[in-house]
Amino acid sequence: MSELLATPATRIVLSVAILLVLILIAWHVLTNFRGRIDEDILGTNDHLDNFQEIHSKGDISESEFRNIKTVLGEQQHPETADSAVSNEDAESDE
Repeated sequence: MSELLATPATRIVLSVAILLVLILIAWHVLTNFRGRIDEDILGTNDHLDNFQEIHSKGDISESEFRNIKTVLGEQQHPETADSAVSNEDAESDE
């Protein structure tokens, strides 16, 4: 068995196989990590719900809540415009 491992061709094949396994493990870990990051990002509506709850508890005033709502509304419009453009691009590709 040690004679088989002593040949350069066998060493190269084993090295490539180990490298491929390590690359596959790294790819799996990275895709799982990216998936969790995407789940953690709150959308505009989630932020608005959180601020509405804070407002109902009395931690922020009505004017502060209106300002936050205005800013989040401005941020929501580009998001919806971007998704509409990407949907139109996808339909035109078909």
